[in-house]
Amino acid sequence: MIALGYVRRSKESEEDNVSLEVQRDLIVDYCRRSLGGTPVCLWADDGVSGSDRMRFERLYQKLREHRAEALVVYNLDRLSRDLLGQLQCLEWLKKRKIELHVTGRGRVETESASGFLLTGIEGLIAEHQLRLVREKTKDALAKLKADGRRYSRHAPFGYRHAADGSLVPDLIEGDVLATIQVFLGQGLGTRAICRSLEKAGIRARGGQPFASSTIHGILKASCRP
Repeated sequence: MIALGYVRRSKESEEDNVSLEVQRDLIVDYCRRSLGGTPVCLWADDGVSGSDRMRFERLYQKLREHRAEALVVYNLDRLSRDLLGQLQCLEWLKKRKIELHVTGRGRVETESASGFLLTGIEGLIAEHQLRLVREKTKDALAKLKADGRRYSRHAPFGYRHAADGSLVPDLIEGDVLATIQVFLGQGLGTRAICRSLEKAGIRARGGQPFASSTIHGILKASCRP
């Protein structure tokens, strides 16, 4: 049986992120024991959310390219944490007679009513866990932001992180913000503001010219964290 292995590590939660290497080893071992050989390809998505459906097209392309008869994953939630996306993927595999295998349980059976129900419940639980992670992360960041504490690797423009993690004004960037506000008061749009800043020799962090999207983000944040 021609099998393709798929490994994924999420960018949203560290606690359930089994390393790509461990996933690969388990998939290779499963294929040798249960499918009679090694995978023709091990496709990896590193730092990709389980709800990102765009990656399915890349995965489908690999399956077609290798004419795979089986897709092997470490866990069903590595395939997807989005219930609808998971069900659509299962339907795609079913139409092409490609089996789905999970290293700890074997072939995923969805032909029978009971098999389909159990797989759907597992997918629903995975999506529920993903939403919980997002809610906790959102609440934690909101609390840090409200307390004026570090809530991002990068401080908002016009501020810097103090040694204790708190946000303190950056005097140089504060002057730049004031200049942006002056240009805005003159009725300039974001692109015109970028040109005016460049003409004045004022650059963004890293020494690069300001981009329109950067100015838009600064204005959207009202120049305050």
